Amino acid sequence: MNRKHHEEDLPVRASSGNLFADLGRPDAEEALTRVRLAQQIAEIIERQGLNQTDAAALMGLDQPKVSALVRGRLSGFSTDRLLRCLTALGQDVEIVVRDKPRNHPQAHISVIVAAHADQGTAVLAKPPVP
Repeated sequence: MNRKHHEEDLPVRASSGNLFADLGRPDAEEALTRVRLAQQIAEIIERQGLNQTDAAALMGLDQPKVSALVRGRLSGFSTDRLLRCLTALGQDVEIVVRDKPRNHPQAHISVIVAAHADQGTAVLAKPPVP
């Protein structure tokens, strides 16, 4: 079969931004939230220079669970458990609840990461003095 011909037969759809929703999972927002929290945990472990054994001790897990977590194997990890891991790694977690914008058809869950202290500080330029 001609590869080019085969590729032309594949339907292409724009992503919604949530792979789990695109796949039709009923728990798509929760699944994406868990993935984003796990990504943050993995980045913090790396940024703090922790090996998996040390990270496990801090989070109250065993090393194989940390290995699964940083590889995105999240069965057995609830959102609550991931939030406890973040606080055990010295992170403040702030949950903000607000009305959804009127122009959005549905409310949603999002994970927003604040700038890290070691990434520097943004400096706003002052307007020139006349």
